[in-house]
Amino acid sequence: MEQEPILKEIRRIRHEIEAECQNDPQKYYEHIQQIQKQYGNRLVRFKPKPALKLAKVE
Repeated sequence: MEQEPILKEIRRIRHEIEAECQNDPQKYYEHIQQIQKQYGNRLVRFKPKPALKLAKVE
């Protein structure tokens, strides 16, 4: 099965970032945190949903 082009691109970029971080998970994590801080205003944050209220059974 042929891979989707967007998935190929995402994986290629991920591998580039991993190589820049010398395949060190801690460095990769720190890199991702830095990116999140840099673009934090673009992240979507949903409000919590209210708790489900159940009807009383009598």
